[in-house]
Amino acid sequence: MLDDYPIVARNITFKVGFRKTIIENISLVVEKNEFVGLIGGSGSGKTTLLTCLNGFRECSDGSVFLNGIPVSQKEKTRRLIGYVPQDDIVHKTLTVERALYYSCLLRLDPETPEDKIEYLVGKVLYRLDLRDHRNKKIRSLSGGQRKRVSIGIELLHSPSLFFLDEPTAGLDPALERKLMRLLATLADEGRAIIITTHLMQNIELFDTLIFLHKGRLIYFGPSSEIKSYFNVSDMIDLFERVLSMDPVQLSADYASSPISRSFLQPRMMSCSNVR
Repeated sequence: MLDDYPIVARNITFKVGFRKTIIENISLVVEKNEFVGLIGGSGSGKTTLLTCLNGFRECSDGSVFLNGIPVSQKEKTRRLIGYVPQDDIVHKTLTVERALYYSCLLRLDPETPEDKIEYLVGKVLYRLDLRDHRNKKIRSLSGGQRKRVSIGIELLHSPSLFFLDEPTAGLDPALERKLMRLLATLADEGRAIIITTHLMQNIELFDTLIFLHKGRLIYFGPSSEIKSYFNVSDMIDLFERVLSMDPVQLSADYASSPISRSFLQPRMMSCSNVR
């Protein structure tokens, strides 16, 4: 079934001009209900990979499929995707409820009945714990509340694929964990969710991790196994160790590793008919 493999990337590369390569030769498969963390140091290519996967950037080489549809077919893939960039794109002079209401008008079918729009807005307000803030202007909200509004706007059309770029940036640890738990719950409801993050406190909430180093894929596998794979005691040790190492060698090591053979390669074989 195509929707068992909602995100399939084969050998994708993104270049700027002829000389600068941001990400190189990355293949991965994300399954339904999977909560995926995309990690790496500053400048590792996390946002570039995220936006190549969701079609906001066009790959220089390789291919991406969303529910079996080439990502380039934007008219077909647009309704599959929810995307929350780093900077909140919300009208700060609107109230929370009005922002959600107008987003419904823009995103849903023009024939959508008013009572359905009100139901969807109410559902998102409840789901994201925003009911007490529904009549507040967005500019008066805290950073965490604004981020939840941004997520709510994307949730209105019930996307099956959700991409978030540093959604917990600027939040205190308690709010970060609360938001991450919410997103993990959304993945459990049938969505595939990929989040870029540089914070390591909540790594265990992810099902799967994508680890980039200078544009190369150096790990794609269960979050529970990453420390043993790199033979480190914690994630801070991992970053300190990896950042000084050769990304080409680390990528080659992963490609020939048992975890690649047991995790990535079977997925690539299972969705080989997606083309």
